[in-house]
Amino acid sequence: MRLRREIHSYVPLADYQRLQQEAAARGTSLSQCVADCLREYLALRAELAGVAVSPGALGEPHQGLLHTLLARTEERLAATLDAHAERTATLQETLRVLERMLDRLTLLYLTHTPEIPPERRQEAVATAKRRYLKWRQAVEEQGQAGSGNGDSGAPGTAGELPETAARCRDHQGSEDRSVRPGGRGH
Repeated sequence: MRLRREIHSYVPLADYQRLQQEAAARGTSLSQCVADCLREYLALRAELAGVAVSPGALGEPHQGLLHTLLARTEERLAATLDAHAERTATLQETLRVLERMLDRLTLLYLTHTPEIPPERRQEAVATAKRRYLKWRQAVEEQGQAGSGNGDSGAPGTAGELPETAARCRDHQGSEDRSVRPGGRGH
């Protein structure tokens, strides 16, 4: 024989209506539904406290709803982090390659480009700015058109846009004749 105690309580109308719906869904009386809901709530609360107190060791089977849900969430997070770690490693390697390429390009430029005499420096800077803006414009146009064939699209490659490259060459040729390092023209 189970000992039972009688409890009286008042609830807002909205909670009463929800309780009636829950009891109807379970096929029980209101009193039985209140007792079941209270028992479920207290069990869930105890389980939640158990998750905080003893999270379990790796490899142990998951017991209880919250342990299972947390374990699944941890697995998804771990998979996501692994995928991002692989992508980050690939991007870091690509960045290292680009850094080395930029370093070699800078060394090549400094090795093969004579210094400009101070009296020609202002004219050379103005020419460089014009050429640079044209180059950026050509790169932008090429990027908007997109080569779509996997090539880098650098001038002289299969991905080159002929009209853009020709315009750069024409412009570069006229600029090259105006100012050369060391004060020499073409």
